[in-house]
Amino acid sequence: MIPAGFPASTELTLRYDRPATEWMTQALPIGNGRLGGMLFGGLDRERIQFNEDSLWTGSEDDTGCYQNFGDLFVDLGHESAGDYRRTLDLSEAVHFVGYTRGGIRYRREAFCSQPDGVLVIRLTADRPGSYTGVVHLQDAHPHSSALTVAHDTLQIAGELINGLRYEAQVKVLPTGGTLLTDDRGGVRFVGADAVTLLLAAGTDYRDDSARGWRGEHPHTHLAEQIHAASGKPYEALRQRHVADYRRLFGRVALRLGPSPSPTEQTKPAATDARLRAFPADPDPALVALFFQYGRYLLIASSRDSLPANLQGIWNESNDPPWRCDFHTDVNLQMNYWPAHVAGLAECFGPLFRWVDRAREVHTRQTRAEYGVRGWTTRGENGIFGGGSWKWIAPSSAWICQNLWDYYAFTRDTAYLQRLYPILQEVCRFWEDRLKTLPDGRLVAPEEYSPEHGPEAEDGVSFAQQLVWDLFTNFLEAADVLGVDREYQATISAMRERLVGPQIGRWGHLQEWIVDRDDPEGRHRHLSHLVALYP
Repeated sequence: MIPAGFPASTELTLRYDRPATEWMTQALPIGNGRLGGMLFGGLDRERIQFNEDSLWTGSEDDTGCYQNFGDLFVDLGHESAGDYRRTLDLSEAVHFVGYTRGGIRYRREAFCSQPDGVLVIRLTADRPGSYTGVVHLQDAHPHSSALTVAHDTLQIAGELINGLRYEAQVKVLPTGGTLLTDDRGGVRFVGADAVTLLLAAGTDYRDDSARGWRGEHPHTHLAEQIHAASGKPYEALRQRHVADYRRLFGRVALRLGPSPSPTEQTKPAATDARLRAFPADPDPALVALFFQYGRYLLIASSRDSLPANLQGIWNESNDPPWRCDFHTDVNLQMNYWPAHVAGLAECFGPLFRWVDRAREVHTRQTRAEYGVRGWTTRGENGIFGGGSWKWIAPSSAWICQNLWDYYAFTRDTAYLQRLYPILQEVCRFWEDRLKTLPDGRLVAPEEYSPEHGPEAEDGVSFAQQLVWDLFTNFLEAADVLGVDREYQATISAMRERLVGPQIGRWGHLQEWIVDRDDPEGRHRHLSHLVALYP
């Protein structure tokens, strides 16, 4: 936790003065690592678009696509209101909506609880009996599922084209008032003082290739989650969520200076207005806020299940850009660069498990593609070991850099023993793959610098640096564990023969072994600088 007396961030809240209408640029995310939601804060209708991280198409032979799970709608009929506020409090990971209508102050809170495994929405008002509305649950795969409504519970259940079974359940818990089944397939609450909604969702995915990546049907588990959560008062659910979240988030504070408009004013500036004014009107507190927002997003999308994908955990499409996959030519690695330096080592675990569980599939595919030992990956990857797009041979060495970081920060030798065979397998790949030049030096053959230059050339700096890093980390691991002295000598000798950094004719670090860099180049990828960052 933050030491006593350490200055906290001056601003830890995203603020807006109107509901969201666009999913990507306006709605706000909540998540518990596995389950996530995007909230719009609407008046007439609140929309919570939700995801669960294992809802994927695909197989061991294809990446597939991460899927939109569905939408939870709360129809309230509040077409207009005054004093509207919508916020996301990063210090508690709680979404808030407040407004006044007809002299009544309405409030909504929402969060995704990691300890209780459910998404929670709470509607309250300062006058009893003020809530009347309808709750609807909508599947994003309506042609492959069924909706069931029974008194206070809505349920969707279905099966994707790859046979993955999924289910979501919502329980409606009013305080006061009456519950009725709506003739449009929803649950209606009438004259309630307050309403609590509990959403649980899951699939039969299991991260075990030997079991065909499948486990038990999610129905029983979800019913148990909903039952356990519904037995707790709302305040108890909220307190458990906040305590769990703050255990991670509260470790790091950042203060860069105040906003141009002091946040202690009666009505702090809306975050979108501050963004529009930046950078013409520098706002140090906004920079600190977005640093903390990045930490919030990693906590919300990477806890105890699958790693954060291209969009974290949030996705409203069944055909998302780049499959909303695990991109291993920078994106997945980049997601986890902040994990250790920003005090979130616990969020790293899903990445290690994902790599570890898919090794057998990757090894088989790599042997078929390259005819060598060890393994690497294609650029696009899913949750069943399958990949697509082009092969990125240095990708596994780059992933190993992330895996090594955990040991570098923790010095956990028990973890190092689990990591060691992964490092060794990827070293075997490069032992077989590296090419000897006439002068005896070693190069990665037929590589490319991502999205820039020739598609296939020997000795690309991007690949050379990552192989050197892999070999260096393997040698330290073997030395710490006191194993494989003979293989240490082999890898050490190979590392010494790797083509190293090349300085070009205008004093630059070359991107290729051939000096073809353009001093006027403005390409967004600077892959040959991978050795300098992070």
